[in-house]
Amino acid sequence: MFLGIRRAISLLLLSLYFWNFLLVALVGPEDLYACYAALAAVYGVAFVGVAAEWFWARWFAIGLGQFGAFSLLALPQTGPEPSLLVFGISHVLVALFLGGEGMAARYERSEACVERYNFQEESLILLRRSIKSAGMSLPFLILFTLAPRQDALHLTALALGVAALVGLVRGRTWGLFAAAGAGAIALGDGLGLFGAPTHGYFLTTPSGSLILHGPGFALLASLMLLVPLAFARPLARWLRA
Repeated sequence: MFLGIRRAISLLLLSLYFWNFLLVALVGPEDLYACYAALAAVYGVAFVGVAAEWFWARWFAIGLGQFGAFSLLALPQTGPEPSLLVFGISHVLVALFLGGEGMAARYERSEACVERYNFQEESLILLRRSIKSAGMSLPFLILFTLAPRQDALHLTALALGVAALVGLVRGRTWGLFAAAGAGAIALGDGLGLFGAPTHGYFLTTPSGSLILHGPGFALLASLMLLVPLAFARPLARWLRA
C-alpha cells in the first residue's frame, strides 16, 4: 500500500543523509574528511540504486536503515538527544518503508529481474540476507577504518568490505571470503588483538552537536561476518560434495 509514497520518502531520506555526510566531510574536522566522504558515497549509491530499481539496492538501503537504527541504542547514555532521535527514527523508516512483498515486486521480484537472473528461491533468500548485512555493517567498517588513526590493516579491511559488496552483487564466491576477512580484522581490532582498539568518531550533524566515539565501532564493523555466515550451510554442503 502507498508504494510510491513509501519509496519517495525513503529516497528523500537517503538523499538527505548523502548531503548531511558530505557537509560533515567538507566543514568538519579535516582528519575525518575521508570517513564522511565515504559515508556520503555509500548513501549516494543506495539512493541511485533504489531510484534506478537495481534488484539489490532495496536490500542494501534496508541494511543502511538497520545501521542507523543502532544509534538509538546510545539514547540511555545521551538522553533524548534530538539529533540522535531524528537520525535513528528516520533510518528505521527507511528500513520499514522499503520492506514488504509489494516493494519487492519492483526490485528482485520484478519481471525484468526474473527474466535476467532467474534466481532460485533459496539463492534469493541468502543473497537478500547477505546484502542487508553488508549494508548494515559497511558504514560501521568505514567509521572504524577511516577514523583519525589509520594504517595498512584498516585500509585492507575497508578494501575487503567494499570488495565483498561488489562480489555479492555480481554473485561471486570470493565476495564471501572478502567479507570474512574484513569482519575478522574488525573483530580482532575490537578485541585488542592488534594493540589498543581503534576509536571511531560519529558526527550526526555537520555542526558536530553530538559526537559518538569509542572502541565499539570495530566490534560493530565485525558484523560483516554475518555475510559469510548466511551462506554457512550451502558452503558446508559444497565442501562435503
